[in-house]
Amino acid sequence: MPSLAVHALWWGWFPAFVWSWGHLTWTGRLGMLVAGWAVLFWNYAVLHNHMHVPIAKPSALKWVVSRTLGLACGFPYRGYYLFHFNHHKYNDGPGDWGQRHVGEGAAHYVLRNTLTQWFWPWELVGNVWRATKTRTQRLELVLDFVLVDGTLLGLVFWEPALGLSFWGMLLVGQMSIFWLNLAAHFESDSTRRDSLGVTSTSKFYNFFFFNAGYHQAHHFWPQVPWQQLPSATRELAASARVRPTLQTSLSPINPLFVARVIRSYSAEPCDRQTESTITSGTPSAVT
Repeated sequence: MPSLAVHALWWGWFPAFVWSWGHLTWTGRLGMLVAGWAVLFWNYAVLHNHMHVPIAKPSALKWVVSRTLGLACGFPYRGYYLFHFNHHKYNDGPGDWGQRHVGEGAAHYVLRNTLTQWFWPWELVGNVWRATKTRTQRLELVLDFVLVDGTLLGLVFWEPALGLSFWGMLLVGQMSIFWLNLAAHFESDSTRRDSLGVTSTSKFYNFFFFNAGYHQAHHFWPQVPWQQLPSATRELAASARVRPTLQTSLSPINPLFVARVIRSYSAEPCDRQTESTITSGTPSAVT
């Protein structure tokens, strides 16, 4: 219910944004875009959980929510689903389509991943297409691209300023999302069972973002529901599978942690990791 409530915020914001555009000053429009970015960012936490443990159990509702969550974040759902589970297979090591390049700074990583899908997506589209396992998944992939890109193009042609502003908001929101992935794997190691992700114990971040800070436990047991991630983390820590240096009380969006990651990733080369075999055979989602 909390997840569906957060998604409902987008269903309230999006129609209001489109309807009110012609009635607002640019200050009001900017305010709506900032609110939209916040709703997008919050909905990503729901999208992420939904991919692993669906927030809607009736199959028809689950299918609809998958499409609308992808639209809310600007990601064709089935494409991002396959992209994300590739990430779980390789744990940010070689083979991970979203891995940081050697010597790449934090800003370049975020910009590259955000802009690639919009301006030169051919390799990425080829990867997700080859990763589809059924005819249904291929049809969903095509439908999701049509839904996201068609909605954006429709808004641009209908009201160019509105459509382009909406696109700009999506870009900023997706930059924030790729930042989360970078921060969640700051100094992680795909070859070590205790170092698959960063564990943030920030109460604020975990309360509002469905325990997303417990990233080590999430990578170790991808299908564990978000409510159980704190206890899963304690279980892993008791058996020395949570590396102490990859734990922090800061959230990934805390300015102190942001500054630390940017300084480190901008100054130090990215050591090449070997392919992860730790969780490559672990199911990441129900479907």
